[in-house]
Amino acid sequence: MQRPSTRGRKTARAGLALALLALLISGGADGGLGAGADLEFLAQPARQAWSRGVTWYHKTPPADRVTWGGLTACAGLGVLVLFGRLVRLRTNRNVPRDFHARFLVRLQDGKLDRGKALDFCELNPSPAARVALGVVRRWDRPVTDQERALAMTVRVEAERLRRNVGTLRRIAALAPLLGLLGTLMATTRALTTTGTDWAPALGTALGPFTAGVALAILALVAYDGLAGRIDALVGNLERVGTETVDAIAMNTPPEPRAGRTPHSLRVEIPEPHLRPIDRENDYA
Repeated sequence: MQRPSTRGRKTARAGLALALLALLISGGADGGLGAGADLEFLAQPARQAWSRGVTWYHKTPPADRVTWGGLTACAGLGVLVLFGRLVRLRTNRNVPRDFHARFLVRLQDGKLDRGKALDFCELNPSPAARVALGVVRRWDRPVTDQERALAMTVRVEAERLRRNVGTLRRIAALAPLLGLLGTLMATTRALTTTGTDWAPALGTALGPFTAGVALAILALVAYDGLAGRIDALVGNLERVGTETVDAIAMNTPPEPRAGRTPHSLRVEIPEPHLRPIDRENDYA
């Protein structure tokens, strides 16, 4: 019996969750389960918050709406990027724990040949498997070619890991500027309005700038945290690739270079020195 795929299981769970949500919403229509009262209790704060937002929108000048809208958009985008990258940068997702035991250890023990190693890496969708695949594809090549493929694959995977992380740095630069713009416009409006109470007006004017600086600080902290995690993952990927290169080198016997024969040992024996015959001394 064929097991359902991961995407199929996720789709089934999502359908079940939607069905339960629809049942919860429709429940209590006849007063049997009383779910309508629970939903009313949860919907009451949402309606109050919506009413306050509408009131604030009508009372706020258009310039302040633009400033606060920009800050809200920056905050929402930063939250989406942060949670999306946190899910994507999980260690077990990029360098699975069983990858070392099932692939590298068996490769180091000589239990995997080129074909089996290729099949194993192609069936594993993790970045670590893609790094190892780039090396295994050059199984019969020199070690320098394997190291070059390793560096190129690690660079590609690092770019994938860093995707959208730079958005947090841009938010950190943009949010204080938006807040400062709103503060300047509110201060200008307070100065040009006669009969203005200065203390509340200046306090209100400093609100956008304060919010922008706070958002920038949070964005920088999130950026630094994600950058540190990415550097650690890139180091793990390089380690996996280096171990793969070493395992292939240990299991591949060195081949003699073509066109060269081993040198033969040549020993030269010097001839003895012949002394000329001294006939006079010999006959003496």
